[in-house]
Amino acid sequence: HLCRFRETAMEHSLFFCCIALLSLLSLWSLGEACTIIAVGKDASATGYPMVSHSDDSGPSTTDVRLVRVPRRKWPKGSVRKLYEWRIPYPRMVSLDMAPEYHPQPGQVPFEAIGEIPQVEETWTYWDTEYGMQNEWGLSIGESTATAMTAGWAATKDKPWGKNRVGIEDLTKLALERCKTARCAVQTMGDIAVQEGFYSADTGSPSAPALSGSSEALVVVDPEPGDMWVFNVLTGKGNASAIWAAQRLPSDHVAAVGNSFTIRSLDLKDPENNLFSPGVTDLAQEMGWWHPSDAKFPGDFDFFGAYGYQPSHDNTPAEQIESMSHLLAYYSGRRMWRIFSLLSPAEGAKLNPDLGNLPRTKDPYPPSVKAPKHSVTREMVMHTLRDHYEGTPYDLTKGMAAGPYGNPNRGPIRGITGQWERAISMFRTAYSYVLEARPGSRSITWFGYDAAHGTVWMPFYGASVGPAPKTHAGHGLNMSTFNPNAGWWAFNLINQYSDLNFQQINQEVRGKAEMIHQEAVKAVKEWESMDLAEVEKHSNAFAEKKVEEWWAFAWQLIAKYGRLVTTFNESTTGVDYYGQMYPGWWLESPDVGFTLWSPPGPFHGIPDGSCPKLLSLTADWGPQSWAAWLPTFFALGGAYALGKRHGRALPEAQDPDHGYVVAP
Repeated sequence: HLCRFRETAMEHSLFFCCIALLSLLSLWSLGEACTIIAVGKDASATGYPMVSHSDDSGPSTTDVRLVRVPRRKWPKGSVRKLYEWRIPYPRMVSLDMAPEYHPQPGQVPFEAIGEIPQVEETWTYWDTEYGMQNEWGLSIGESTATAMTAGWAATKDKPWGKNRVGIEDLTKLALERCKTARCAVQTMGDIAVQEGFYSADTGSPSAPALSGSSEALVVVDPEPGDMWVFNVLTGKGNASAIWAAQRLPSDHVAAVGNSFTIRSLDLKDPENNLFSPGVTDLAQEMGWWHPSDAKFPGDFDFFGAYGYQPSHDNTPAEQIESMSHLLAYYSGRRMWRIFSLLSPAEGAKLNPDLGNLPRTKDPYPPSVKAPKHSVTREMVMHTLRDHYEGTPYDLTKGMAAGPYGNPNRGPIRGITGQWERAISMFRTAYSYVLEARPGSRSITWFGYDAAHGTVWMPFYGASVGPAPKTHAGHGLNMSTFNPNAGWWAFNLINQYSDLNFQQINQEVRGKAEMIHQEAVKAVKEWESMDLAEVEKHSNAFAEKKVEEWWAFAWQLIAKYGRLVTTFNESTTGVDYYGQMYPGWWLESPDVGFTLWSPPGPFHGIPDGSCPKLLSLTADWGPQSWAAWLPTFFALGGAYALGKRHGRALPEAQDPDHGYVVAP
C-alpha cells in the first residue's frame, strides 16, 4: 500500500469506460474453450491416427457422464429428432436417445427443435457433450471457435432463432451414420446447411459473442487412416451454414485452440478439400475476402475470411487492441506449444509470440510434419497436462503461482489484465485421447477433471454395453458430492493439490503413471479376448482404479494437512519443514516477511520496485525509532489519503465494474 502508484480520478474513469463492454464479451464467449490435439497415422507410433479433446468447462456445471449410445435399426419412415443440448446435468432427457438419457423421476423430456429423416441403421458410440468414438473407430475432437457471423437455436424462448442443429448433434449424427472421416465431414456439413447451424456460445442478438460463435473439429478414422479438420459457422442472415473441411497430411500433427485453422482451402482439389456451396459468397459480399487475395487459382483463406478479427467494423475502437491480444494468444500460444512438444524441430521454427488471428501475417499452419512414427499416446497425454513448464510463459513460476508453483488461475473481476491460457486447465470436466484402430479395437482413453491430475481409463469403441456406474450413473453432476462418482474422486484430489501444487501434484502424477502402466499392460492382455470379455474387464478396471483413487485422496489429505508432511505416528513421522515456504517467496517485498517490524508494514509492499525499508535484523533502539517515526507518519498519511481517494470514486469507476479476461 505504501508505494503503489495512484492514478487520478480522470485516469480511472477513462480506464474503466474503455474496458467495461469487453468484460461481458470475453467472459461469455470463452466459456466452453477446449483444445484439440491430433496425430496422423504416419506420425503416430502405432501407425494409426489419434485425436484428443479437453472439455474445459466455463462458468456452468457439466454433465460428466460417459454414455454408451447403442446400435439400432429403425423402421422405415422414422425421423431423427434434433435438440438443443444442455451443458449441465442432465444434458439430455429423451426416450429417443440412449437409455441413460431416458427420463428419470422428476425429469421432463426435452422438446425437439427439428427433425431429419432417420437412416435404416445407426452405429454405437461413446457420447459426452459431443460424440466421441464409434464402433468403427471414427473419432472426433472439438473446439469452439470465433467467427464473423452468429446464429441461434430455433427454440420457443428465442423467437429470433432460425437454426436447428448445433455441434452437439452434428458430432453424434456423424458417429451414428459414418465409418470414415470423409463421410463424417460431408454429412455434418450437409445437415448444417440444410437445418441451419448455431453455436451454444453465441450470446444474444443484442450482444453476439463472435469469439465463440463457430466450431472446429478434427475427425480421424482407422481405415483409410485419414485426418480431417472441419470448420463451420452460421451463414448469411443468421441462418443455414458455411463450412469447410480439409484433409491433413498423414505425417503431421494438428492443433486447434479455439479458432479455425483452415488457411489455404483449395477449391479445385475436391480430393483433399470439401466445402459448402458458394463457400466464398458471403465473404466477398461483406468485403472480408476478394478473389485477388488468392495465392493461387482456387485458393481461399477460410480462417482469414470468416474468423473473428476485432476491427472498427465489429468492435468498439477502445476494445480492439485488448480483444486482439486476448484472442491471438489464447489460441496461438497453445498451437505453438503443441507443435513444439510433438514435433520439436518444426516447433522451433515458429514464433511463440506471433499469436493466431485471421489476418496474422505469416500465420501458424494448421498442422506440422513430425518424424515418422514418433508421436506416442503418452506424448499426447503429457501435452494435455502442460502449463508451459520450462518456457518464458511457465504458469508454475512467479508470484501469481504462489510459493508452491500453482499454475491454476481463477476468475477475476474488476481489474484489467490477462493470464496465459494453459493447455491443462483447472476447470476441465474431462478429457480423452482416441486411438482409431481397425478390427473393432479402437480405444477411448477417458479421464476426469484437470488433465494434470487425471488417469485416462481405456474403453473400447466397439463395446456394446454401458460404462460402469462410476462413469455413467444417473445423477452424476458437479453440484452434489457423490462418493460413487469417478469425477468427484479426481476433482477432490485436484482441488486439494492447490494447497501445495508442487509437491502434491508431483505425487499425483506418479500415481497416475503407475495406473496408466497397469492399463497399458491390461490392454495388451485384452487384445486376444472377444469384445464381451474386453468390455467386462475394462469396466472392472475402471471401477477398481476409481476406488483406488478415492483411497489415494484420503492418503493425501492425511499426509499434507496442517502445512506439514505426515508419514506415520512415530516420533519422526512428521516432517515439520516438509512444506516450508521457499526463500525467494519469503524474501519478496510483496509478501512482507523480511520487512516486518513492530510499527509495520504488516502485509508487504505490493510494488516490487520499492526499496527494502525494514529488516528484522535491524537494531530497533530508541534512536532508530526516532529516526524512522517521521517516515512512518508520512507513509501512513499517504496511505490514508489514497484510501479516502479510492472511496470517493463514483460507482461507475469502481473496479468491480471493470474489464475481466476469463482465464
